[in-house]
Amino acid sequence: MNTELKPKIIKTDKEAYTIYKYAELNSTNAFLKQHYAELPDFSVIWADKQTCGRGRFTRIWNSEPGQDLTFSLLLPLTTLEQERRQNLTQIAALSIAQLLEGYGLKPSVKWPNDVLIEGKKISGILCEITATEKRVCGVLGIGININSTDKSLTGIDIPATSLRSELRHKVVRKILLEKLLEIIINCFNVLCQTGFSQNRQEIKKRLAFVNEHIIFTDVKQNSYSGKIIDLNDDGTLLFKCEKRGIISLNSGEIEFHNSYLMRKQ
Repeated sequence: MNTELKPKIIKTDKEAYTIYKYAELNSTNAFLKQHYAELPDFSVIWADKQTCGRGRFTRIWNSEPGQDLTFSLLLPLTTLEQERRQNLTQIAALSIAQLLEGYGLKPSVKWPNDVLIEGKKISGILCEITATEKRVCGVLGIGININSTDKSLTGIDIPATSLRSELRHKVVRKILLEKLLEIIINCFNVLCQTGFSQNRQEIKKRLAFVNEHIIFTDVKQNSYSGKIIDLNDDGTLLFKCEKRGIISLNSGEIEFHNSYLMRKQ
């Protein structure tokens, strides 16, 4: 890569991915989008510190340097059908949920891109598509609160938790990252080979707010009050709207609700 930054390269012969670990980057997604043409499929950009981490809708992703996990994964999409590309964020959320279950936790997926523990956010995902004439890639950015302390989490503007807060001990980030990459790549291969159906069934088991009264806000800032009924075959939400009846929602955000959190406490 044409950069003055010198990463630590982590690779094993039996794995498809290569990890490039940097001490500091502005954004792992921005860096990977800039350099993806020089990198093989399943390259991982891991930053110990992000100075301009991003979430959806230009939000800032805050993480504790050297304690949490912020990385981006390069996925090959050239031969993947267009309609399946919209499911990348969801399979990433599923993968994180499955990883956390391995630690004895009970996560839920807040559609489409967050993972919660008892209603508190532990992970967020940002997926972006980048392409040349010959190559289409997904840049899958993931942030997970790993070793953030209870004190540091109080500075976040939404209810949040970390693996350390839940387990009451620190976790080795490299081991966790390698476990997660294996799960993500497996879910991605399933998506490529058989479509979204199998991943969809697994997400449905973990889907947050089903049959709960919620407010859904779309990308145009239109709000809908109602209940989630199901996850459609294409990954969109089947939603019972109080004013419009049964509709499908394909992009937007579910608001956090204090009443939901109180029931979880």
